[in-house]
Amino acid sequence: AAANLGPSSRRKREKGGGQDGTSTALYVDRRKSKVWNYYTKLGDAYVECNVCKKQLSFHNSTTTMREHLVRKHSIRDTLLSQLKDDQTSESDYTAQENAVKRSRQMTPESGLYHAASCSEPRTDVILELVLEMIFRDLHPLSVVKDKGFGLLIGYLEPSFTLPSPVQLSSMLWHRYNVVKQHLERYLQTAQAIVVCVELWVSQLSQTYLTITANFIDGEWRRARCVMETQQAHEDKAEGDLGEKLYAVLSEFGLSSKSVFCVMHDSPQSTAANAQRLKKAYGWSSLCCAARTLHLCI
Repeated sequence: AAANLGPSSRRKREKGGGQDGTSTALYVDRRKSKVWNYYTKLGDAYVECNVCKKQLSFHNSTTTMREHLVRKHSIRDTLLSQLKDDQTSESDYTAQENAVKRSRQMTPESGLYHAASCSEPRTDVILELVLEMIFRDLHPLSVVKDKGFGLLIGYLEPSFTLPSPVQLSSMLWHRYNVVKQHLERYLQTAQAIVVCVELWVSQLSQTYLTITANFIDGEWRRARCVMETQQAHEDKAEGDLGEKLYAVLSEFGLSSKSVFCVMHDSPQSTAANAQRLKKAYGWSSLCCAARTLHLCI
């Protein structure tokens, strides 16, 4: 019914002017905003843009979501006309919930939003960029405790307080789970998958096993998706290769019948596992042509 009221009447209802005299501020449905036509909510702290599938932090305000639509997708006409009413109707609700959220999140060791002068949307953007820097450039979580990095952020945004490594770890796991869900749905569209198995050694001389899925998607594009990277002992790296592959496939909801063949990174790996994989799972094995050519040269 509130949706049929004018802007001024709706604001009165949302600020607590219910007919029975009780406060209705906490029951405002903020999804009446047209911004939600372009987003899907992922849990309590994240939303996903339906246009580009980008995940954004959500802290009871649609301002960041609206700015993303304007900057990235030039979606203006529908949203800007709604901007003033949305911000007015959401202000009381947002202020109350943010106060509760800050009181829960603030700890002596680490708090995300200490200063009121740093606008909340800008704070969200900085936090997302710090997180993205860590996982894109493979920085340790402890980088937020490094003095030099703290001085840089303090100069660029004096009112912003860096999160703790524990908070970043929680955010990374959430991001990982969201991306994994997308990958699961994407893999379900493949008619047949070539599973590639690659052993490699890090600079610290530790051996790792990376398992990737390769297929042609519905748009006729070649897709290469990393499903798992796990540390492996060189002498036991491929002793239970079939079990490892089967476990990874099951984790993504794929059956053994979806595998067209297994691609190995060396002739030795092919020779050692081909018969076992064929007998146990019915998978054919091939050796990487580039690796074979490289060995020949």
